[in-house]
Amino acid sequence: MKNLKAISVFLVFNFIMLTPVLTQPLNDITSLSVQLVYAAGEDGIFMKSSNGGTSYTSTLISSGDLNGISAAGSRIWAAGDSGRYLSSTDLGASWTEEILGTGVQLNSIFFTDSLTGYISGNGGMILKTTNSGANWSALNSGVTFNLNKIKYTNSSTGFAFGESSSVLLTTNGGAEWNQVTTPSLSFLRAADISGNEIIAGSNENILYRSTNLGANWQQIPLKIYSKPGINVLTILSPQEYILVFESGTIWNTTNGGQTFTYPVNEFMDALNSVYVRGTRIYAVSKRHKMIVRSQDRGLNWSLTPNSSYSIHFVSILSGTFSNYNKILEMNYQKRGVLYALEKDKLYRTLNYGENWSIISTLPVDTSVRNSTQLLVNMRDSSKMLAGVNSFGPVGGEYKCSIFRTTNYGANWVRVLGLNIDHIGNFMNQDPQHPDTVYLGAKDTVFRSTDWGANWTKICEAPFEDWCDIAIHPSNSQIIYGSTNHYPAKLQKSTNGGVNWSFVDFVTDTSYSEMPAIATTALSPNVLLHAQLANNNLFKGLKRSYTSGNTWLFNQLPGTSWAIDIAKDDPNLYAYGSVSYDPVFLSTNSGGFFAGTSSTYAEQILYYDRTNLYVNSHGFLYKMRINYTMPVIGIENISTGVPGSFELSQNYPNPFNPVTSIKFGLPEQSSVKLIIYDALGREVKALIDSELKAGNYSVDWNAADSPSGVYFYRLITTDYSETRKMILIK
Repeated sequence: MKNLKAISVFLVFNFIMLTPVLTQPLNDITSLSVQLVYAAGEDGIFMKSSNGGTSYTSTLISSGDLNGISAAGSRIWAAGDSGRYLSSTDLGASWTEEILGTGVQLNSIFFTDSLTGYISGNGGMILKTTNSGANWSALNSGVTFNLNKIKYTNSSTGFAFGESSSVLLTTNGGAEWNQVTTPSLSFLRAADISGNEIIAGSNENILYRSTNLGANWQQIPLKIYSKPGINVLTILSPQEYILVFESGTIWNTTNGGQTFTYPVNEFMDALNSVYVRGTRIYAVSKRHKMIVRSQDRGLNWSLTPNSSYSIHFVSILSGTFSNYNKILEMNYQKRGVLYALEKDKLYRTLNYGENWSIISTLPVDTSVRNSTQLLVNMRDSSKMLAGVNSFGPVGGEYKCSIFRTTNYGANWVRVLGLNIDHIGNFMNQDPQHPDTVYLGAKDTVFRSTDWGANWTKICEAPFEDWCDIAIHPSNSQIIYGSTNHYPAKLQKSTNGGVNWSFVDFVTDTSYSEMPAIATTALSPNVLLHAQLANNNLFKGLKRSYTSGNTWLFNQLPGTSWAIDIAKDDPNLYAYGSVSYDPVFLSTNSGGFFAGTSSTYAEQILYYDRTNLYVNSHGFLYKMRINYTMPVIGIENISTGVPGSFELSQNYPNPFNPVTSIKFGLPEQSSVKLIIYDALGREVKALIDSELKAGNYSVDWNAADSPSGVYFYRLITTDYSETRKMILIK
């Protein structure tokens, strides 16, 4: 099993407020052959592989961002900001740079052969060359909007798209361009054409498909609750597509979008561009200097060999929170918008949790001590239900109040008061009919069909305290409920909550609970539940792929409490506990779990591959991932010349197993960079060569070295310095 397990994960246990740490992002990738792969990105970075993506070299070839790269014959071309155009005639060993036109931003470059190429840019710009880029002439695109991508399917037929809902199409080498209108209501982010087949996508959670060059369109809803935009679309063959979302998730279809499969992908962040070379497919990261590849036509994806990453959680909202369970919710109509309920305060973020503001105060009485649940209507986010509870029993009972709003919290009305345990997730909506809400209180099941305005008792069930309740994503008659009494049971109803029977239970009768249930709209028959007991053998995650008829078990440490499935990929599971044990992640449907940072996980919201949130009872945390992809040899990281010799502290430090060492040379020098162990014995000579003046970075992969203290020493004719670093495995 390669996912997560084979990748070195450096665990960071501190929880602090900070912004994302992003390495040099890559914007585009291309390939000349099975072995030759090239990528370009921010700050002029150029990466090259001569072994099919097994390893890369890296250098800076420009002082500005590079947005597109293309290759043909023995030539490589790149285009970027401020009209930057670069070309190489020796497979990237050397480059020439010039500014085209008036310096307008160039967004994409594509060569059909070693002579003929095209560039698209802002303001509707399309340029063409027929002599390998020696000269460029402007074509009349007929539009003024920014064109973000240009591509040709043969020497005559090409297309371009950008800040419009239309695709530009030419069938005569760019002499004439026609606008093909799509049904999209927003700008296209991705498109591809093959023969008469066109696919297009934007921010709308819809795949648009035409089989007659845009005369008619089919709209295919993608059913992703978090609504990520489509970053890349690639047609491999008729009806066989690859979809890459802004969250980094990759989908495949072989029947024109009638059904989708979800390949295993161990990279957990945004992807930016894809290039297909036979059975190999490459993709570059939008936020990191990372390249992932598939060697089996997109069925499985992996990081570049010897890559590593670190996972940690940062605080995004803290204070005097008094909350339990599922008080963090998402807006199902607007991407990046989430809500959090703290006692009587409703918080909102518009940017994935980076900033929060209080938008509403509930009219609670003085006996209310904590918030316990928040629901946002899946089809109308102005509608919300909030559960607040006394912290301890009042008159021998836990008093819970349900409040309802239909105007984003401007007005709240108390609609129900019940005896409910304050640590249960007792309320949920029907994804097929979101105005229908089910609520469990002790041994009674209530239903509302008008978003909580009115409630009807529909049955008495064999429960005493509800742990969680979930409705099947595509069958409103199937409802699941879990209990925390001994033995804990998972109940299932197949007639809308009227009758129940148990489908799983914990055999530890001294103490057991089933605190959380998770389902996914992308694989409706998948059902997860967390369970805990006195006996450690029963602590962990139960998995069913048959709606609860059969089960698999992952024994995991901690007082299991929170689970969720990523909204954009049914392969991604997250599991947490309320005993400050690690949050565990799986990228292959529970086949293997890797532990990350330890935290108290009252609730996990797996928004999508890029965004995972943890309610830690008093704080809200968000997952951060930092990736390191080693480069072979020395990387020139700046075209500037430092004023003196410099040796920087390695980063990260401590590290496992890869760290980067940066140094600066004010003049051409004979350079040695040597690694020593704690006893002063030489471990590895990273550099022993003549280097020009400049700033450099070199990675040390210590996968074959034991944990411990190491020293690295930079030696030149006129300078020597030593620094310490720590390897932790």
